[in-house]
Amino acid sequence: MSRTSNSLRNVGSTVGGQMLNSILRFACRTVFLHTLGQEFLGISSLYSNVISLLNISELGLSTAITFSLYKPLADNDRQAIRAIMGFFRTAYRIIALVILGAGLMLMPALPYLMTGVTDKVNIYHFYLLYLTETVVSYLFFSYKSVLLIASQKKYIVDLVMYGCQTVVNLLQMAVLIFWKSFLLYMVLLIVNHVVFNIITACLVDYRYPWLRGKAPKLPKEEKKAIFTRIYATGLNKISVAVGTSTDNLVISSFVSVVAVGLYSNYAMVVQVFQKLLSGVFQAVGSSLGNLYATESRQRSAYMFRCLNLLNNYLITLCSVCFLVMFQPFVQLWAGEDYLLSYGVVISIVLNFATNYLQNVVQIYREACGTFTRGKYRPIFTALLNLIISVVLVRWFGIGGVLWGSIISRMITAWWFDAWLLHRAAFGISPWGYYGQCGITLGLCAACTAFMHLIFCKISHPSWGMLILMGLISAGTVTAVYLLIYGTTPEFAYLKKKGLHLLQRQSS
Repeated sequence: MSRTSNSLRNVGSTVGGQMLNSILRFACRTVFLHTLGQEFLGISSLYSNVISLLNISELGLSTAITFSLYKPLADNDRQAIRAIMGFFRTAYRIIALVILGAGLMLMPALPYLMTGVTDKVNIYHFYLLYLTETVVSYLFFSYKSVLLIASQKKYIVDLVMYGCQTVVNLLQMAVLIFWKSFLLYMVLLIVNHVVFNIITACLVDYRYPWLRGKAPKLPKEEKKAIFTRIYATGLNKISVAVGTSTDNLVISSFVSVVAVGLYSNYAMVVQVFQKLLSGVFQAVGSSLGNLYATESRQRSAYMFRCLNLLNNYLITLCSVCFLVMFQPFVQLWAGEDYLLSYGVVISIVLNFATNYLQNVVQIYREACGTFTRGKYRPIFTALLNLIISVVLVRWFGIGGVLWGSIISRMITAWWFDAWLLHRAAFGISPWGYYGQCGITLGLCAACTAFMHLIFCKISHPSWGMLILMGLISAGTVTAVYLLIYGTTPEFAYLKKKGLHLLQRQSS
């Protein structure tokens, strides 16, 4: 099967699964709000971020293993594949033990991470459930899914994952409605991981029966190469975790745990689109790795520009819709008690936009193997982010925490990672990329200002008006991008692939 066919299947399964999952997550969150309330919502969001920090122990191992599998899969070197997968299995078991130990040691510090928690909530019991969910995600043959991803069959993993999540979300809503039990709600998440891992492992064993049995030892040279990649990706993962997962910790410690719950409603909506954006481009990651390994650097650079144009359009579309629709949406959905100030909303959207300007850069760095260079940059970004966030939260609250992420990202990761990719992987200047990022942010601001002029007199929106606002915002952004980029070679390529996809679907 060609790279294009695999990529289209991967993108289709990711987008379709994400859309279905997002609808069910939204429904589940709505039931959660009305059955358990703000305090449980804040604690749930906080623990999710604490666990994300513990997941640093994985150190990007799956990324390094995926890259190591590209060449053996292309050469059909079964012995090498079995050796790499055996190493991965052992590593994941060790990681599960490390996360369990680190999580248990963190328990005495939990009260100091929360402000405004009542005695009716047993924070330790709930924390143990979240910790168990994470540890289980590394066991029960979870390592096997990486082989499908590396072989450009991510759509199989997606179908199983979203199928399991659909069933679990429906059961969670039933549990919340009839029993209002947070305990059963969490147990279902644990069961979800176990079932997903076992089903995926069975599918891998069916497709690759030669993978069974005792794996041969991985050569020392390959181990050394993998550890070099793990070291580099691990530093980057630390940066990402500190840049995203510590936000709720700082808000909970310096503002309140209820504020975490209010912010998490906005963050949940943003995360839906973040996962869609990431999913679309990560779905083609293995194909990009194959392209870089088999074709010219000029071809890879051209594909980068095409994907970056698509990424920038989606960022602008999402950002404008967020800024126009966030407040009326939360007001209609959860009520005025759950609204944050519009200044905080701007910070949330700008944090999203500046983060995902790097989306294609990060995927290409992993696909091309350049993540081993500039490996200490993420540490500087993480430390700077934490320092600025702690300083600004005292004066600006939630908005100050988000500006810590924005400022640290823009003065370190944004320009440096793109410069490194362009120089090391493509052998060209990154200034064209920088210019496109500036244009994207400018278009976000201009389109949002135009939309506010149209909708500024609407004080009591309805669901119908909200849909109309979204359609007009999306249409305006699309028209602007067609006007600016409609005659470029990159747009022509995207149009050609889009029409090809539509023809395949119709046939």
